[in-house]
Amino acid sequence: MRNILTRIKNNVSADLHDLLDQKEQKRPIKMLNQYLRECEQETERVRLLVERQHQLKEKFSREYEEAKSLAEKRAHQVEVASRAGEVELYDFVVAEINQYVERTEHLKKVVQEVSKQLEELQHKYMKMKHKLKDMQLRHLELMGRENTVQANQRMNKVLDHQSGASPSRLYFEEMEY
Repeated sequence: MRNILTRIKNNVSADLHDLLDQKEQKRPIKMLNQYLRECEQETERVRLLVERQHQLKEKFSREYEEAKSLAEKRAHQVEVASRAGEVELYDFVVAEINQYVERTEHLKKVVQEVSKQLEELQHKYMKMKHKLKDMQLRHLELMGRENTVQANQRMNKVLDHQSGASPSRLYFEEMEY
């Protein structure tokens, strides 16, 4: 029973694919239109992701600058604590300086890595936009060719009827004389 249902499913699926293939061959411009719409949507999604990556880079840069600034402030506080002879405060500030220095070094690496990734993403995004534009231009070329073919077919149809001996043409010529 399972084998029969599988065969029926496969036959129906094959018939549907065959119908779709025939439909696509009759109107390739429609399929191209759909493909272009999908590409445009995907390009927009990628643009949003690139924009988001840029925002992340800015956040990391702000965090880096903040950590760097706090490390510098703590360095100044170390000097003040050592002059004042505050051992506990001195130890606390030194520990915080180490934390901020580590964070600064880590954030510096992260900012460099994110900047590099953003540059690569922007480069690929621009290539993607150029490919999409090329496809749109190709689409316009194909539409122009299709319009030319249709116009030629219609003109040939009218011209063939005029040059041939169609019944309506013969009747019209008889009425003229």
